[in-house]
Amino acid sequence: MNNKFLDLEQLKKHPNVYTEDTKPLQDDKRDWTTWSVASLWIGIMVSIPVYMLAGGLIASGMSWIQAIFTIVLGHTIVMIPAVLLGHFGTKYAVGFPLLSKLVFGPKGNLFPTLIRALLGCFWFGVQSWIGGTAINSIVINIIPTLKGNFTIQFISYLIFLIINIYIALNGAKALKIFEQFSAPLLIALSLSVLIWAYRVAGGFGRIFSYSELNNSNNFLQIFFPALTAMIAFDSTIAINISDYTKNVRKQSQQAIGQFLGAPIMTAFIVFVGVCGTIGAQIKFGEMIWNPADLVAKFDNPVIVIIFSIFIIIATMTTNIPANLIPPGIIFSNIWTKLFTYKKAILLVLGISIIVMPWKVLENPNNYIFEVNGTLATFLGPMTGIYLSSYWYQYKTNIYLFDLYLTDGGKYFYYNGWNIYAMIILFVSTIIVLIGKFTDLQALKFLYESSYVFGLLISFILYAITIKINNSKRS
Repeated sequence: MNNKFLDLEQLKKHPNVYTEDTKPLQDDKRDWTTWSVASLWIGIMVSIPVYMLAGGLIASGMSWIQAIFTIVLGHTIVMIPAVLLGHFGTKYAVGFPLLSKLVFGPKGNLFPTLIRALLGCFWFGVQSWIGGTAINSIVINIIPTLKGNFTIQFISYLIFLIINIYIALNGAKALKIFEQFSAPLLIALSLSVLIWAYRVAGGFGRIFSYSELNNSNNFLQIFFPALTAMIAFDSTIAINISDYTKNVRKQSQQAIGQFLGAPIMTAFIVFVGVCGTIGAQIKFGEMIWNPADLVAKFDNPVIVIIFSIFIIIATMTTNIPANLIPPGIIFSNIWTKLFTYKKAILLVLGISIIVMPWKVLENPNNYIFEVNGTLATFLGPMTGIYLSSYWYQYKTNIYLFDLYLTDGGKYFYYNGWNIYAMIILFVSTIIVLIGKFTDLQALKFLYESSYVFGLLISFILYAITIKINNSKRS
């Protein structure tokens, strides 16, 4: 039978996770095109966090060309697993929670999906604080006496959260419209940043000649942990990209859309971030890597308001698809009796406040190397196991009927747990995480490149385990 047309009468006779939120999308609702996928990544890339990554690397000592090379390379590398995992969504018209259930089993699935969901909640809080800062800039320009008031800053943060929640509650169609509307606007406003930096510096020559690092050894010391941080930034949405590629009918659309949207726009916004950060150094005498703080430096209220709106839109185009919707989908899929999708979105809001994002954004090293670097140690091994299972173990051929079952079927494994996947995930994560707490250079390098090594280690270990297990059965 065609996997997309399930025998629901038979499925109802067994415990299952089939709901309105988990069922395969009908073809008439799969209306995303190559441009839809590309504009999703344009919205994600043309964003304040990516701008901040560029500014943060400049503030950490890289030259402009080193920062651009590092970030573009990282965001290009992560497109490979994104396209390979996106294949699942396009082929079967279902999202990440079912992919994770396929790989880890209905019970084992809880651990990796919760990691992804909680990381999304964390990032949603961090980026919402950036958006709230932009709203606060508008407020204090209208009422200057409120400047420096943390209560007003926090209220601005809550307002930004509510706007994000409203769009997310209206589903994929609202997100598609918002992303496609925002993409050209973000590009136009980014160009205005370049024009400002050009005028402040008296030409790009002064910007291009700026460099804090003249020693290649120093660059290499920063390069590998920075590259890992860049990959980790996108790897959260790369894991659950099937939540979006399920809206696409053709594999060529999801693949071309991803490779078209991400690397090109990354190079563009990174260049904008480099110029903005160096321009701030020239204009104000300090390295301002957070654009929301940079905007607040201007005396002209019109400039502040226009660019604050830019920051708000740019943050939302990343925050909603990458950090808000995925945890909502995961929570509503894991605890189907407790949470509908809409209730799960509100749960994400609560968790995002608890993580106190204002603490994370106190300095660039904390944001880039500590936070992103640590996240990579979890995301790399998870991605490797997903890829190994879907592409090597099952050769992309899945029986959807069994995938929905929670008690029995091909993907039930050992009492609902894929023990092999769980052990390899744990071992791979520990291997790369050890380097964070040791002075041994070899292990330290493993941690500094944790996403790539974690992905490769887990992929290979899982593939070998499956091959050995299959040999024993035969």
